Amino acid sequence: MEIYLLRHTRVALSREYCYGISDIDLADTKEEDIRQAAGKLRDIRFDRIYSSPLKRCRAMAEALKQPVEVVDDLVEMSFGDWELKKWSEIDKAVLDRWMSDFVNIAPPNGEAYLDFSMKSVLFFDKLVAGAHAGEKILLITHSGPIRAIICHILNLSLAHSFNFEVDYGSLSKAEVVDQWYKVKYLNR
Repeated sequence: MEIYLLRHTRVALSREYCYGISDIDLADTKEEDIRQAAGKLRDIRFDRIYSSPLKRCRAMAEALKQPVEVVDDLVEMSFGDWELKKWSEIDKAVLDRWMSDFVNIAPPNGEAYLDFSMKSVLFFDKLVAGAHAGEKILLITHSGPIRAIICHILNLSLAHSFNFEVDYGSLSKAEVVDQWYKVKYLNR
């Protein structure tokens, strides 16, 4: 079984803003960005496709012109009170405390990364348990769920989930053979 993880393309918000669950638009370059990301999928025939409900993922899903199941478990993390604020506007002491243990500490009125990641990982495990050998599945999602799933596959602590990049529009691939997980590539 092969599971492909596709991150949505660039967003219409600079990196100086904190966003997760906010349903923000894609960048003005979305048509070209989506075309390039879709090109990475050109030679793959998927048996099933799942997408986050947020419009930045749904735009990619719609461009594929194939049946897609929208799944809440693939949504990005909620940063609570920090959503759509500039990182520089967040109280430094509170931000530093969160950054010292982002896995277990939640932003005010948001989710701890550990709690958030369980949704994606449990969905992934359920997919694996119910899949058939040789199936090809695509998940269109965000960097948070992709990082959580990759850490799960590699048996890494979530604290290491920012030790690798997950670029906008990038494709990663995992294989499952006889209950063995393997990352074939990351961030293509």
